[in-house]
Amino acid sequence: MTEPYRPYEGDLGGDDFTRAYGITTSNRRTLGISLVPMGVEHLGVQYPRKACVAFDYRLADGTLWGQKIRYKLPEEAEDDKTFRFPHAKGSAKPPLWLMQKWPVGTDRRSLTIWEGEGDCSAYFQVTQGKYPCVSLPNGAKGAEESIRDHYEWLSGFEKIVLVFDGDKTGREWAQRAAALLPPGKAFIGEVPGHKDAREALLAGDAKAIQSAYWNATAYRPEGIFRVRDLIDEARKPVVMGMPWWSETLTRWTFGRRPGELYVLGAGNSIGKTDWTTQSIAYDALVLGIMTAVIYLEQPPVETLKRLAGKFAGKPFHIPMEEGGYTQDELDRALDELEASPNLIFGGNFASTQWDEVKEKIRYLVVAEGVRVVYLDNMTALIDETNERASVEGIIKEMALLCQELGINIILLCHLATPDGKSHEEGGHVSLKHFKGSRAMGAWPHYAFGLERNTQHPDPAMRNYSTFRCVKDRYTGRANGNTMCLRFEADTGQLVETPFPEGYEEAPKKPGFAPYDPADDDNALGI
Repeated sequence: MTEPYRPYEGDLGGDDFTRAYGITTSNRRTLGISLVPMGVEHLGVQYPRKACVAFDYRLADGTLWGQKIRYKLPEEAEDDKTFRFPHAKGSAKPPLWLMQKWPVGTDRRSLTIWEGEGDCSAYFQVTQGKYPCVSLPNGAKGAEESIRDHYEWLSGFEKIVLVFDGDKTGREWAQRAAALLPPGKAFIGEVPGHKDAREALLAGDAKAIQSAYWNATAYRPEGIFRVRDLIDEARKPVVMGMPWWSETLTRWTFGRRPGELYVLGAGNSIGKTDWTTQSIAYDALVLGIMTAVIYLEQPPVETLKRLAGKFAGKPFHIPMEEGGYTQDELDRALDELEASPNLIFGGNFASTQWDEVKEKIRYLVVAEGVRVVYLDNMTALIDETNERASVEGIIKEMALLCQELGINIILLCHLATPDGKSHEEGGHVSLKHFKGSRAMGAWPHYAFGLERNTQHPDPAMRNYSTFRCVKDRYTGRANGNTMCLRFEADTGQLVETPFPEGYEEAPKKPGFAPYDPADDDNALGI
């Protein structure tokens, strides 16, 4: 390294500095903390020389490796502080601060790793330097790299306590850093009542600094539990989830639970959008649940007209002279929907990238309180250059997003062409017909199919549909269950009804069709 900056002498580098930083003059000299003059260039702006805090970084043999200089930037700068290692440019693996104080032969029962030098200094001072402590050269975000660089030295300690800032970012980085340490040795602590140890020292709260070590908890990766962690929640009785608009579907699924993903597949023009629109109207207007509608291939205005039609029992999405409704009826229905705070639209033809849609869903949940999202459709999100990988990645992320946010997503899917009878002629929906069926078998909680013979010679029969449960991950009991739905043209409503006589797909036992796993190569059940 080049020559280090010479520290200020006299009052500027003495008691005045001590009072501002909280570390006694003797400890500052012991630890290698001083005030030095330095100018800095930051983001293309030259800032003048002024007094800056310097921390001496030494190698294990005590040789000065470099000085870390903290330069406080003016408030109008993009960042309020920066730091540099001006004498060690190009040097690899900066040492942990103070690691030279704990050579071979030092008590190796414990080590505390602090996020910054000020925090480490505070701990050193309140414990009178009795216990090994170091800090990270590049803060919490550089913790993983620092641990990798000095893994062999760190692994020589029996207990390693990480104490980062007591905020969300500090906790996240502490978890990530702890995962790299030798199994069973990592602990995570915080300074209670304070952001960090330096703040506690300036407040005269030495006890809080010491408790960061003594009250630290053993690191345990997320998703690992003992019975005692779960037992209170497990004692609670299981209750029915949020109902569907269909009573039969509610019985099949025991309602909807937060964090679940549902997929609905059907052929072209079978009625999946109509089924979903009726479900949206029920959730928003009957249950009063904040509901988001993201239709990627249908203009929001048309979606709104269809929802108004479900609410009023009128086909507002077709021309007035053919639909048997009046402008007053349309206006009244739209006014009713406008008065409801539970509907929000978040889709258009331009937003067909999954990353964009995902962030839109996250915003709607966090900022608008949305609990149920209807997404139409999967095909619009797929990267056609790598369809299979795209589907598998999107479905996995979508299922995890449901769990993270505690919401339900109802996803509409187009289907692949079956080997036998087409879906437009009433062919059965199977899990293998969903694009990316392997992922569809793994991640959604339920998969449903809608079947209708749109080519039936009897026009009355074209109004009947079979709703089929293709996958039931929750209990497996509903696998293969079917029910009959009839579309009432005068009201635009779907209603549950017995299978009519002569209906081609009517099961022998009303409401149930035997499930044969051989029909579905990827059916998983539970």
